Amino acid sequence: MKNKILCITFAALMTFFNICPLKAETNVIKDVFYSLNRDYINDLTNKQIALKGLKALQKLSNNIDLKQTSKKIVLYQNGKMIKQFEVPNDTADAEVWSAWCKSILDEAVSVNTDIKTHDFELEDRFASSVFEGLDGYSHYFGAFEDDQSNKPLKIRRPFASRVIDNILLLRILSFKKDMSENVRTAVEECSKCEGVILDLRGNHGGFLDEALKIADMFLDEGIITYTLSADKAEPAYYTALRGDIFQGKPMVILTDGYTASAAEVLAAALSEQNRAVLIGTKTYGKGTIQDVKKMDAERALAVTTAYFYTPSGIKIDKLGLTPFICTSDDHDCTPTDRFTKEEDIDMAVKYLKTGNVF
Repeated sequence: MKNKILCITFAALMTFFNICPLKAETNVIKDVFYSLNRDYINDLTNKQIALKGLKALQKLSNNIDLKQTSKKIVLYQNGKMIKQFEVPNDTADAEVWSAWCKSILDEAVSVNTDIKTHDFELEDRFASSVFEGLDGYSHYFGAFEDDQSNKPLKIRRPFASRVIDNILLLRILSFKKDMSENVRTAVEECSKCEGVILDLRGNHGGFLDEALKIADMFLDEGIITYTLSADKAEPAYYTALRGDIFQGKPMVILTDGYTASAAEVLAAALSEQNRAVLIGTKTYGKGTIQDVKKMDAERALAVTTAYFYTPSGIKIDKLGLTPFICTSDDHDCTPTDRFTKEEDIDMAVKYLKTGNVF
């Protein structure tokens, strides 16, 4: 599921580099250390970063092994000790640690043919290995990628609206630029509608500002969300201004297991402020903010820097939202894909018309 939430296309590497391998550079490695030291939401030591990154060597060659003690890393080739590396005394100096990692990579290149063949991409592999499994959303986007499969993408319209029995249905697949204006126009054109359904099933998020604008549109003041960052500073609050574009008429929000990120922020704000009722399954539970740093034309770091909280103070991440009315087939309201389930829409219409779904 996470692969669907985080999806990006990587450029193919030029075959020239296979012929003329380059020495591993330190700029990417150094940036990884600095970014995680400075911005990452969770505690991570430089030693942990280094050990995660150096696992890339063992992925490239079964003949390479790294053994660690409290003070040393020992490099082995085919069971034979090649060299010992003293762990840096300065635990906080990112530059010292990046240089130390480079020395181990360079030594592995000098003794192992498989690793030497991939020398030009070692910095990318190191960074990818560090970010693998951090928190699920921090990511390294590099020139190298193991999975080069070109899977066809399903193209779906980001926004659609229709009226069902005098109920306005707004399907928002992602919060692209000006999505809030699409919503505003549809609502204003259906001023006589009795209720509105925000269909956020399959919505992975997008521009947070657009989700905040839509929440503000339907709220008459109040907290939309707030965030807490890695430095444990004061919360950053996002609030609604006075004025409800739909004048308090009833609302339902449809959710499923792929409702994530900014979509969860919107759903939580409207449901906790008693403005909308959630119908569907539990949401995905991605309540984090990533700071994206572009390193060059091919590389970027996305580091999780803060968590989203609902107006009542619940952290969304890894928890998600539980709907008032569950449409899954089990008692736990397990997050599932409900994107094509028309019966959920029928249930929402019935709820808005009668106040129940029975």
